[in-house]
Amino acid sequence: MPRRAVFPVTAAALWCVMIVILALTATDVYSQTKEDAALNQVLKQMEGVGKTFHSFEAHISKKHYTAVLKEFDTPETGEFYYERAKDGSALLRQEITDPGPSILTIKGGVATYYQPVLKQAQIYNLGKNKDKAEYLALGLGQSPGKLQEKFDIKFQGTEAVAGFPCSVLVLKPKNPSDAAYFSAITLWIKRSTGIPIQQKLQEPSRNYLLVSFTDEKLNVQIPLSKFEQKLPSGVEIQKIQ
Repeated sequence: MPRRAVFPVTAAALWCVMIVILALTATDVYSQTKEDAALNQVLKQMEGVGKTFHSFEAHISKKHYTAVLKEFDTPETGEFYYERAKDGSALLRQEITDPGPSILTIKGGVATYYQPVLKQAQIYNLGKNKDKAEYLALGLGQSPGKLQEKFDIKFQGTEAVAGFPCSVLVLKPKNPSDAAYFSAITLWIKRSTGIPIQQKLQEPSRNYLLVSFTDEKLNVQIPLSKFEQKLPSGVEIQKIQ
């Protein structure tokens, strides 16, 4: 049988291989370093916003995507109000006006959802789940350190939303019970203000809720009455613990 040629492995050949390996590794590390630096820059900006944050209001638009049907349902639009009480608890009001009216308020760990047309209201004692009720306000005035306790956060580049340059962050819950609600949350942080103007709340089923804010205002005076609901007589009330 003919002998196969044996090529000696020279020091020069080994050096070439090492250069290729080091170059590839360096590229990967450099990429990670760039992402880490970009993430830290966004988190630092959010931290600065959080130090002076006390309220937020904006127009809100929501639409739910169904993966099986590959389509969005009818968008809902209205007004959104969010404030931090002196004790640190959340005050929230989401008032949908189109296509059908509904009002969600959160105060003191209690959520009230009222549908005027149906004359029905559900009152939820949030208890241990009160943090989950704040997903619509995720990233608004919250400490990035607190977010990192609950989520693995990655920088995913930049993207324009409604013409405004945004930094894109992907948050994945560390707690499996939280991941059962949302497997991932994407935030589009407006680069000029450091606040999220779009959110994608991804469910394990691949369905997701897309929320957008426009005409957003920071640190405006919001009457406390906005976070209370005085239900009219004749409304059917269901209390849920």
